[in-house]
Amino acid sequence: MKIISFIFILFLSVFLFCGATNSAYIIDAEANAAKHNNLGILWLQEKYYFGAIKEFEIAIDLSPNTQASAVYYNNLGRTYLTIGYPELAEPKFLIAIKKYPLNFEYYLNLIEAYGKQNVLSQKLKYHKKNRKNNLDDIIIALIYGALGETNTEITMLDDFCNNEPDLIITSAVRKYITEHSKYLKYNQNNIK
Repeated sequence: MKIISFIFILFLSVFLFCGATNSAYIIDAEANAAKHNNLGILWLQEKYYFGAIKEFEIAIDLSPNTQASAVYYNNLGRTYLTIGYPELAEPKFLIAIKKYPLNFEYYLNLIEAYGKQNVLSQKLKYHKKNRKNNLDDIIIALIYGALGETNTEITMLDDFCNNEPDLIITSAVRKYITEHSKYLKYNQNNIK
């Protein structure tokens, strides 16, 4: 009888303490995407590029339509540039710019990809022909700069800053102009 009582009490305690609860485990894709992006950065630092690429791709798959995915696309593009595949990097930077056009770094990375592919002149024609808004002027100006037409680059970027003083990206563009102008003045003084 004691054994049956013990089994009954044990059985009852299982229902009381291990029974179903109201809370369910929720999978947060965006949080997981950020974790995979961070793992990708760690793999990148370790120079394990295949692992970094896979982690960035997982991050993108988990959170494809958020502003944060622009960072994941940019990181994937940077990885492709690092291993010598600018043709794979270019579309990643274009997507990053499309998802969040107010990060100046994405534009600089795109121009680097163009330069490594030796397609700056063709891309200049394309972007001038397909200009839709003032943000497109950033790409056009940076291409001019990469082609050695620094005065045109600085003038266009300065015009952009004057036309769009309240955008988040404007302060980064101004900083770039200031640093680039100092570099130009230094080089001009040393050439003379």
